[in-house]
Amino acid sequence: MPTSILKMKNPDPFIMDEDTVNSAVANFLLSKEFECDPPLTGKQRGVDVKAQKGDIVILVESKGSQKNGAPEDEVFDHGQIVNHLARQIHTLMKYATQFDADNTIFVMANPDIPRIRAEYNRAVKMVQKMQFVCMWVQQDQSIILEVPEEMKTLLKELGLTAS
Repeated sequence: MPTSILKMKNPDPFIMDEDTVNSAVANFLLSKEFECDPPLTGKQRGVDVKAQKGDIVILVESKGSQKNGAPEDEVFDHGQIVNHLARQIHTLMKYATQFDADNTIFVMANPDIPRIRAEYNRAVKMVQKMQFVCMWVQQDQSIILEVPEEMKTLLKELGLTAS
């Protein structure tokens, strides 16, 4: 059940819904010279953000720290965050089965808040074994990438990372 950020012992440093995450990711990819479909909004179903550069396709599954259209102080509780991360991983595994995985980069995108990072870190080894990239959206909507070691060269060649 959603909770009020005002009732939290350690409130999130910022609140971000999924639409904002999608927009930030799409803007980041556009700034890196990717062609990007309009990101999904509201209750649209499908790939949240889809982008392409050359023959490389990026498929993004996003989540926020609050429901789209929720009251300003309402955020997801711990159980919802765990469920959302599990659903992100499951969705990306389905995409990896459904789409050509050789030319596709699968991305989890989330607001960079401690509660989400803590749960992500409990599964990070397997996420990286599956070669999923994580995009952490900052409060200013800039992006920090967390990349499996085997993918660092490719992401550098695509202009997504500096190192």
